[in-house]
Amino acid sequence: MGKGSIARVAAATCLTSDKRLAAKRVPLPRETKERLQVLQRLARESAVAQALATQQPFPEGLVRQCACVYDTEADTVVFIMQLCEGPNLAELRRQQKAAGGRLPEARVQHIVRQVAVALGQLHRLGFLCVDLKAENVVLAPTEQDPDRVLLVDFDLCRDLPGSGSSACADMLARLDPAAAAAERVWGTAEYLAYELLKDGPSAYSPASDWWALGVLTYELLYGRAPYSAPTLDGVLHRISHTSPAFTPPEDGGPKVSGAMVQFIRALLRHRPDMRLGGRGGVQEVLEHPGLQQPGGA
Repeated sequence: MGKGSIARVAAATCLTSDKRLAAKRVPLPRETKERLQVLQRLARESAVAQALATQQPFPEGLVRQCACVYDTEADTVVFIMQLCEGPNLAELRRQQKAAGGRLPEARVQHIVRQVAVALGQLHRLGFLCVDLKAENVVLAPTEQDPDRVLLVDFDLCRDLPGSGSSACADMLARLDPAAAAAERVWGTAEYLAYELLKDGPSAYSPASDWWALGVLTYELLYGRAPYSAPTLDGVLHRISHTSPAFTPPEDGGPKVSGAMVQFIRALLRHRPDMRLGGRGGVQEVLEHPGLQQPGGA
């Protein structure tokens, strides 16, 4: 069904109930340092999954994990989770581009609202997402909503500063006492918030997740990443020293509405305390006019 930097996901069937599920298989490297790094990521995912499992009703917009098992013969950790039938947002964008167009703004609004709610749920539980990106948001359609999406990957999550939560740090400490203290900036370069490049991991906050939502929204609407460059250094330079170009897409489709442009600008402000959601949280994000009025111009 898909693969990431450390895992492959395949469809599976429960032998007792015939229920269709997804199996996320993570082979453990043999080399000690690499193995520990992968185990640290799995520890973060387990911490979030355990916190989610205690919630009734289950938090909206987040994938449900059912079990975690260790395959001794294959030296592989397997997460059993809710099956998401659709493509991820990166694949959806490529499909739309191949068909000669972009995702309609109203559709992007609906998707972005759901992702914002999912981020808000993580923050409420005391976690930062850290690695929000198009590949980690997957369509899970229902009869009522063919564009329902779920956030599916939690292996780079970290504790939300000031929340009182230490679930990730506690899990890391059990694995390696030095791991919780030896923090670094994680994530995908194109989605890293300005303050993380400037101040390092001490700058993590909900605002860094809201920045990533701005990058995702831009990408879905314009068909390109706002800070793309041929090299990693080029990407980091653009994040630190430039602002995204809001020139009309070249495919001849409708312009992005002014309200949505302002929504993205507000999410990509360099100052976290001035960023949309930086003070008012998810409610401030959801109430922005860019997510309120009909999309399209």
